[in-house]
Amino acid sequence: MTNFPSKEIVERIREHFPAGTRVELMKMDDLQAPPIGTCGTVQGVDDIGSIMVVWDNGSSLSVAYGEDSCRKIRSGMSDTVKEQILTVRSTGLTNMFDVPAVQRIAYERDLYDLVLFLEEHKQEYVHFILTGECK
Repeated sequence: MTNFPSKEIVERIREHFPAGTRVELMKMDDLQAPPIGTCGTVQGVDDIGSIMVVWDNGSSLSVAYGEDSCRKIRSGMSDTVKEQILTVRSTGLTNMFDVPAVQRIAYERDLYDLVLFLEEHKQEYVHFILTGECK
């Protein structure tokens, strides 16, 4: 028998995972589950605390309260990171697609938000460099 969360717990889950929040799948015990590490976008939280997610691979399995788990991931690029990217670019010291060099230059100039951003968000970074737009 499954224990359903109280209304208070469901409200806390809703506050922590509002619609639009980006998440990464940590655990899901289902044969049709997306691979661990798959990212997705929260659509909402239902009345039994399940987090309804549209996964980037097209799946829409919910993260079941008490069974599965996901974590919030940083959504989007902050204005600080954008400014720091432009600061590195303005040095003219490297090709901006040479991520390790960009990271080194950022570190040397105390641009730590960019250093950390590049650790986890290389695809968002490259998209920004190619298009000038944030994902």
